[in-house]
Formats: sequence, C-alpha cells, structure tokens
Amino acid sequence: MIVSDATALITLINIDEFQVLSLFAEQLIVTPEVYAEVTQQAHAKKYMDTQKENGFIFIQSYVDSSRFDAFCYLLDAGESASITLALEKNLPLIIDEKKGRKFAQAQGVEIIGLVGILRYLYVEDVLTKEEIQDIIQKLNASDFRISPALLALVLK
Repeated sequence: MIVSDATALITLINIDEFQVLSLFAEQLIVTPEVYAEVTQQAHAKKYMDTQKENGFIFIQSYVDSSRFDAFCYLLDAGESASITLALEKNLPLIIDEKKGRKFAQAQGVEIIGLVGILRYLYVEDVLTKEEIQDIIQKLNASDFRISPALLALVLK
C-alpha cells in the first residue's frame, strides 16, 4: 500500500498507462484533495472511479488538520494532504514535483516518483526494455516535465 500525489496519476491516465501503478503496488491511497485534482476531467474521473470500484484505489483523508494547514503554507493542498497522510500512516509516497519531494523527504517520508517506479519495474523484470521505452516515448510526447538524462537512467 502506498499514498499517491496527483501528478503520476494524471500523467499515467493521460498516456493510457495507468496499469504501471498496479504493477508496482497492490493498492493506492489518495486523499480527497488529490482525487478532486485528478478527476477534474471527465475521462479521468471515470477511470479513477473504476479503479475505486475495483479496490485498487482508496480515498482516505488525513487526521491532523494542523499539520496539513502548516504544510499548505509551502505546498498545494494535494501535496500537503498526501504528505500528511503518508506521515500518519507511515507509508511511502508517490510524488514527482521537486519542491514537494524535497519537503516530504525532510519530513521523513519515503518517496518515489514515476521515473523510480519505471526503473523498479525494469530492474525487477516486470516490464521489458521495449515496454519501458514505449512508456518513455509517451511521457516525452505528453506534458510530463523531466529531463532526458533522468529518463535515460531508467534503462541503465
């Protein structure tokens, strides 16, 4: 079980590669804030609701609103909620935004990003080199912002 921020979810839905997450984790927890961010478009809402019905995605809120409020001074609501929940449940967090990643790590949260997930799936022989290259090509064609050098590390 792992907590997820919005960026990886949105990106994978947009490039039709959401199954990558189910290859990586048995279940995802998202906060109501992240769910609202991801489901702004109808196709994403339909996808997320299907994943909820299938038992892969669970929506859960944090408890410590004072911690969340403190985090919101520095981060957006989705990142703040995700980090707060990951801390409360002592779970790792999927997060890609640089500022949010640094902040989560400073709080002691174990983090991984989409590139790290792809690397893991490649190293563990869950996905082939060709499958990873296809996903990377789709990421490059999308609005996912990541350096080509970092993407190249996935297959090393």
